[in-house]
Amino acid sequence: MSVDLKESIAVFVRRIKDLSDHVKGNEQATKQSLVGPLFSILGYDLTDPRECIPEFKTDFGIGRSVKPVDWSFMANGKPIFFVEAKEAGKKLAGYSEQLGDYFAKSTDVKLGILTNGVQWKFYTDVDNSNVMDKEPFVIWDVLSDEESPLDLLTVLHKSQYNPQLIRTFAERNRNRNLLVNELAKLLEPSSELVRLAIANIETRRLTDSVIDNWKPVLKSAIEEWARQRTLNLILNPPKAPETSTIDRIVTTQEELKTYEAIKTVLSDDRPVSYQDTYSYFKIHLPERQTWAFCRLYLDRRSPIMWIGLDYSDIKDIVIEGITISDADGWIEVPLRSIDDMHLYKDLLRAAWDKQRLLHPAKA
Repeated sequence: MSVDLKESIAVFVRRIKDLSDHVKGNEQATKQSLVGPLFSILGYDLTDPRECIPEFKTDFGIGRSVKPVDWSFMANGKPIFFVEAKEAGKKLAGYSEQLGDYFAKSTDVKLGILTNGVQWKFYTDVDNSNVMDKEPFVIWDVLSDEESPLDLLTVLHKSQYNPQLIRTFAERNRNRNLLVNELAKLLEPSSELVRLAIANIETRRLTDSVIDNWKPVLKSAIEEWARQRTLNLILNPPKAPETSTIDRIVTTQEELKTYEAIKTVLSDDRPVSYQDTYSYFKIHLPERQTWAFCRLYLDRRSPIMWIGLDYSDIKDIVIEGITISDADGWIEVPLRSIDDMHLYKDLLRAAWDKQRLLHPAKA
C-alpha cells in the first residue's frame, strides 16, 4: 500500500467529519463534497467521460423504465464498476436493488458501490456470477470505524483496478468473516471440544460435571492465546515481500522535465526532491518526503498542478488567462505547457517557504 494513499485517505476522513453535517439532505452536494473526492484520491478523473459517466443509463428492454445509476466508471469504453449515491444522512437500506439491476446487465462489472458519503457498501458477485450479492463484502462507516479499508481502497485505485482482483478480494474477505464467526464459537466451547482439549490433562473420568468445570477455563485459555498471538504479531511483524506494487511505478520523462522546470523557477536557494506515486508526482523539501508543497497530475487529459497554499490567502491573485481553484487546503492550476511554469514562480516559492517555515532546516 502506498504511504501517500494512506495519508490521502486520512485527509479524506477528516474532510467527511468536517463537511458531512453541512450537506445532509442534499444529494448533489453530497456527491460533490463527500463522494467524488474519494474517487479523485483513487486516481479517477470524474470530468473525463472516458473514465466516468454520470447519470449512466443502459437499455433494459421495451416496457422497462429504470432510473440511471449515478456514476459508471469506464475502461476501454466499457463499465467496470457502478456507484449509486444518496444524500448524507439517508439510510442506505433498500437502495441496492437498482445497483443490482445494472450489475446484472454488465457482465464485465464486478463491483457495485452504494454510499451516502459517510456509509459505504461494496458489493460483488461471490454467491452467483453476474448476480450482485445481497450483502456487501465490505461496509465502511467513515465517522465510526477506527480503521479505513485501506486494502480494498488500494485494489480499487485506478492504477491497480482489476475486476477479478476485486472479486478475489471479496471472496477472501467473506471467507475470513465466516472463519471469524466459527472461531468465535470457540469462546463458547462445546463439550466435545473440551473433551479433546483436556484429554491429556485431566486424570479424572470425564463426566458432565468435570466437563462443565473446564468450559470457562478453556474459554479463558483461548482468549489468552489470542492475546499473546496478537502481541507477538505486533512486536514481530512479518517481513514485507521483497517486491511490492510500488516497484511498478514508472516515472515519465514528462514528469522529470516538469520537475526540472520547477527547480529552475525556485532557484538554487530553494532545494527540492521528488517522489513518484500511483496518484501523482510529488515535489517536497529534500529532508523528508512528507514535506510536500507541489503535486503534479500529468496523466490526465488536462494536466494540473497542486500548490501547497491556502486558497483563501491567494484568491485575490490574478494570473492572466489562468483559473486558480480551491483544492481542499491546496490550490489547483492548469499545466498546459512546461513553458508556463514561470507564471507560477511566486506561488511555488511561497509554497516552498511555507513548508520551510513549518520545518526549519537543521543548522
